[in-house]
Amino acid sequence: MSIRKRLILSNIAMILMPIFFFLLSLFILVQLFFGEQPFFAHEDGSAPIAEEYLHLKQTAARTPDKLREEEYLSNRMAEIPQENAAILIREKGEITYQSSPSMSLSVSELPAFDFEEMRRPIHRFGNQLYFLQKNDFYYSNGNEGTVFLLQDAGFVKRFGPIVFGCLLLALIFTNGLLTYFVSKTILTPVNQLRAASEKISEGDLDFHIESRRKDELGHLSRTFEIMRKKLKESMELQMQYEENRKELISNISHDLKTPLSAIKGYVEGIRDGVANSPEKLDSYTQTIYSKANELDHLIEELFLYSKLDMNRLPYHFEEVDIKEYIKNYVEELSLQLSEQTKVSFYYDRATSYVGIIDRDKLKRVFSNIIDNSLKYMDKEKRQLLIQLKNLEEHIKVDITDNGPGIKPEDVPYLFDRFYRVEHSRNTKTGGSGLGLAIAEQIIKGHGGDIWAESEINKGTTISFIIKKASNQGENGNEKDLDY
Repeated sequence: MSIRKRLILSNIAMILMPIFFFLLSLFILVQLFFGEQPFFAHEDGSAPIAEEYLHLKQTAARTPDKLREEEYLSNRMAEIPQENAAILIREKGEITYQSSPSMSLSVSELPAFDFEEMRRPIHRFGNQLYFLQKNDFYYSNGNEGTVFLLQDAGFVKRFGPIVFGCLLLALIFTNGLLTYFVSKTILTPVNQLRAASEKISEGDLDFHIESRRKDELGHLSRTFEIMRKKLKESMELQMQYEENRKELISNISHDLKTPLSAIKGYVEGIRDGVANSPEKLDSYTQTIYSKANELDHLIEELFLYSKLDMNRLPYHFEEVDIKEYIKNYVEELSLQLSEQTKVSFYYDRATSYVGIIDRDKLKRVFSNIIDNSLKYMDKEKRQLLIQLKNLEEHIKVDITDNGPGIKPEDVPYLFDRFYRVEHSRNTKTGGSGLGLAIAEQIIKGHGGDIWAESEINKGTTISFIIKKASNQGENGNEKDLDY
């Protein structure tokens, strides 16, 4: 239930409760003044004077003349308590019997014979209030007679303040109770959120806010919990970025320092005259040139990766037949590879492989993957297999080598920047560690995905998908091009 509805219902209850108690008080008063009177009863529930009144009514109906007999009346009333109650008998306007002499009443104050307004049970006689019941009858000689039953009703004067006080206490109690419960349903989650915000301000995000409420505060608590989780994830990601930044600086420093140290050492060797022959001098300068090329390649890859990582490298997409594109690339690659390296290309003749690519950047992906494979392949006959597969909305490319394979624990980190399977960071057995990271950034820039699968001593497969220009083709026969 929403807070708005809860407040509306509580306000309605605060209005209805006084009405309810007013009606209850009114009902009690009506029963008191117009109902059957229990006021003649003792504490044990008995009402002897009321019972005698009923007996006298029956006597008046059967043998009314008996009500003239003093002895009969005295015997009937002998055991009846006389405090604050009395039975009176009137004949022809005169009181002929009164059970309680202490109750002084004027005949003129009593209701007349056959008085129609006798339904009102409380009457005022002088300064006193009395409960009054009467029964009119006729004596045998035709005289009018009346039996009266009276009881002091002075306590009615005190009844009004008591009822008002009880009503006021009931209103205070119910309104206080409603206010407490309504405020509790609001203040409890508010205090929870306040405590949570204080923890967040102190940098503590290791807590949980649970709320099953379905009102606005419940929604706010759940939104606050989502914010806390995202903030925690953001801080953890920031910490991870910081660790990655430190590792990146460390790796860059190492990879830059290694060729620089070599260049510096060979330059000093030349200056100190260690290269004292044309052959040594030529070897030293060739080494310096090679290390300078390594530096240039590393800086180029760092520059490219940073631009890709910050999305500052523009893409020039176009619809290209991927099958023809790879065939041309394989032909060009075959001219650069030795005879010990065999490249095979499998594709479906009956299928059109038209994708949306940036030609130059996708070529960089192929180059980085294949160069990485060639560096680690340790077999005398090296084999590369490129396969095209037609998916529903993408074109899949698999590049498989017959290298030594990669340990399962290393596979998830292949596309991390500066990660090398060979952890010594020896440039003879690995490159800069940015090749596959650059390939991943380019493929993601194409809206695709890239991943690796590998088995020890069987080889590694790098797969990626790129978007198709449209739904095309059906599977048919495969063609194998070997170079």
